[in-house]
Amino acid sequence: MQIPVLSSVTVEILVDNFFDVFEPSKPGLVERAAVGRLPKPLMAAHGLSFWLTLTQDGRTSQIMMDTANSPLPLFNNMEALGHQPGDAEALVVSHGHPDHYGGLLEYLNRQGPGLPVYLHEDCYFPKLLITPRGRVGPWKLERQELLNRGAELRENRDPVLVQDLALLTGTVEASTPYETPLPGAKRVVNGNEEHDPFTDEQALVMNVKNKGLVVIGGCSHPGIVNMVKYAQKLTGVDHVAAILGGFHLTAGGEQLIKDTIQGLKELQPEVILAGHCTGFKALTQLALNFPDIFMVSCVGTKLMIGE
Repeated sequence: MQIPVLSSVTVEILVDNFFDVFEPSKPGLVERAAVGRLPKPLMAAHGLSFWLTLTQDGRTSQIMMDTANSPLPLFNNMEALGHQPGDAEALVVSHGHPDHYGGLLEYLNRQGPGLPVYLHEDCYFPKLLITPRGRVGPWKLERQELLNRGAELRENRDPVLVQDLALLTGTVEASTPYETPLPGAKRVVNGNEEHDPFTDEQALVMNVKNKGLVVIGGCSHPGIVNMVKYAQKLTGVDHVAAILGGFHLTAGGEQLIKDTIQGLKELQPEVILAGHCTGFKALTQLALNFPDIFMVSCVGTKLMIGE
């Protein structure tokens, strides 16, 4: 599938689980927020949200991906970082877990009608988790609620272009033997509770001129290596400029962490930014194994790829 070639991509972390004023920058590539210069403090919170600025042929477009777990940190951080809901030309929902769509309804209220919202058809299945401390959920993203707030729904199952600028992978094709959805994840289909295969989670992929692919995962439940390999297959572009998002590794155990690190080494990305659901143990292993290219994803961080 042909994917547009962009001049540059900037990904700004609006909401993530981490905020650390002492995390280093890499000038021109990864820059942290200068907190003393912001109009208000930033908030870290469970959940994820990205603000993307894409440039192609001199035209700049802005796309939002995910809306955190609630409106509070989302709008606080948007204001602190100088973004308004009406500035985004489209919004992408990575998958149907509430820590990725929790601020969506309020965002649509503030945005007004007509915003293209891209999401997988399976996002609407109720979701729940079976944990050692009991059942959590179910949660459900209500399609009618999105329509009531004026969203222009762009539902997909197969790969699709977002505003003719970026690629949503559709259901991710499995190609690694070690990346399988966690057993405690469930969904409800036609009233029946079943193991959640996370058919609804997609990667957002950009292709930057002379740099390669920028691949963003929400929780990467299908596996971050699977997601990047599928992006490579779909686009025909092998070089990976950046991989970022939540990787959901620690909960999968030490072997999954080891296998994923080996898979990432084989992909040879230029930079890895991980946070959210990756887990402390996995983050420490990523830092040890990729000392020159790994950085923790913190609120207010900007990743800049391209001119």
